[in-house]
Amino acid sequence: MKKLLAVLVGSAAALLTGCGGGGGGSAQQLAGDSGSTSPLAAYLGTWQSACDDHDRQVLVIALKSDGSGSLELTPTGETYFKADCTGPVVATDGMSAKITGKPDGTADMPIKLAENAAATNLRVDKFTSSVPAYTFQRSGATVQYVLRDGKQQWCVNVDNGESCMWDEGMLPAPSVPGGLSLHGNDLYSVVLDPKKGVYVLDVHYVKK
Repeated sequence: MKKLLAVLVGSAAALLTGCGGGGGGSAQQLAGDSGSTSPLAAYLGTWQSACDDHDRQVLVIALKSDGSGSLELTPTGETYFKADCTGPVVATDGMSAKITGKPDGTADMPIKLAENAAATNLRVDKFTSSVPAYTFQRSGATVQYVLRDGKQQWCVNVDNGESCMWDEGMLPAPSVPGGLSLHGNDLYSVVLDPKKGVYVLDVHYVKK
């Protein structure tokens, strides 16, 4: 779940582990090419990441209803009983508040789409991600709320053990620079690495 929310917390170390790769040969589609009145309309819909050892990330992107042109992002995490993400979802992770993405122009950026790959130049629709103070939540018929090592956790059994997520309580409201880039059916979210001062890959999604 934390990797899914890295665009908020700016944790570059979390961003670069388990991310889908491959630049592909398809032409890049700019959000403004969609024909909609909103320059970000091409990003609207439901997106999902590749399976990562029981876990898959889902991101729903909509326009805010206030007419501001900002995006409303709803990230969730799905935990499957099987490591290849087949079969039933045994836990769903989410946030108690939605993320707002306020547009901040566009920029061409060299982004590494895989850990050992050369950088690919992406046209990125930048925005500032913000969310009010929030909590993590985990739900599922077999999820147990337990105390482990002095920390409250939500745990669920999977085929090779269990998957647990800490209850971190109420977390402060963050505001972090991020962005989106669309290549055909591939959506890349990027986030500003505060230590390096450059944008790096957050998560690679495909349309669900």
